[in-house]
Amino acid sequence: MAMNKPMLITRPHYDVVTNYLCSWSESIITLASEKGRDVYDLKGDKAERVRFQSYCKAKMPALLFLNGHGNADVITGHNDEPLVDGSDHFGNSVVYARSCECAKRLGVKLVENGLRTFIGYTRKFIFGYLTTKITRPREDMLAALFLESSNLIVSTLLKGHTAQEADARGKEAMYRNFRKMIASTASYEERYAARWTWGNIKSQVILGSPNGRV
Repeated sequence: MAMNKPMLITRPHYDVVTNYLCSWSESIITLASEKGRDVYDLKGDKAERVRFQSYCKAKMPALLFLNGHGNADVITGHNDEPLVDGSDHFGNSVVYARSCECAKRLGVKLVENGLRTFIGYTRKFIFGYLTTKITRPREDMLAALFLESSNLIVSTLLKGHTAQEADARGKEAMYRNFRKMIASTASYEERYAARWTWGNIKSQVILGSPNGRV
């Protein structure tokens, strides 16, 4: 019987941005479960550092999917509590962090600490959303242009592909969306938000081994 390779996901939801990230991550949890993986879901106020460190130590997840605010040195959890910083060690894991600027210094430090692969952003990760949909994030088709393509990174990893393939597929999906968003048939909101899609494409990087798998 194949060894289970768990996934740990952080999903704080205390403001509009984190609520969107939390909601749009649900399909990834479903996919991971369908693939037979144990999923450790640190949702809402469970996304706090003591619990996070405990799960990482006890469960040794092969994949960490981190959602939340952040900067070049830290990724936060519930209510902006620092969740991941440069002192953490994740061993032979793959991390995808959907968080601003996390690959600028933090990802570099984590790889120096022994992490196999880190996928993240050297600049701000920005997505557009419609104010009319903030109570129903999954119905927001503007946000979908950003969050479905970034989800593709994790779903590709869960299907056994390398980090390099996951990174490429995510960028390809974002580029297709970018082309759609600047087309003459695009809405005003899509055209306005296209710059953020392009920024996400340009700032998404792989640190460590591009051959990392989960």
